[in-house]
Amino acid sequence: MWNSLSTDAHQGIVAEITTYAAGQGDLIHAYVARPEGDGPFPGLVLVHHMPGWDELYQEFARRFANHGYTVI
Repeated sequence: MWNSLSTDAHQGIVAEITTYAAGQGDLIHAYVARPEGDGPFPGLVLVHHMPGWDELYQEFARRFANHGYTVI
């Protein structure tokens, strides 16, 4: 069931900016936060406001990661 995932706090998280190659040579920069460890972890796509991710949305991502989610 979709809500059977654990949301217990994890001991640590990894938060970093990563770059993905897109079509026609474009690069997509993304902020990714996830729990430390091997996983697997459920994932979330966090939709930010314009002009992009800022400190507030990075904090949102870290909070979800602290509860066991991988967030991009």
